[in-house]
Amino acid sequence: MTAAFIFPGLKYPSSDLIKYLNVLNDFSLVLKNGDIIKFAPDDEQAFLKWLNENNIQNIRKDEGWIIQNQPS
Repeated sequence: MTAAFIFPGLKYPSSDLIKYLNVLNDFSLVLKNGDIIKFAPDDEQAFLKWLNENNIQNIRKDEGWIIQNQPS
């Protein structure tokens, strides 16, 4: 099965997306042009599936994506 190029309600095609980060139902999407946009899909699970099927990288899975302060 081929992944859909467009997700309902999102004005950008999957080919414009690089990475995403989600908190609850809000998604921050990094576009290839460097812009960061917000998107709140009606169906979070369907959107996560669409992102995965289109190989959009989850920022939380990047090694070192969060920097923790080290005690002095």
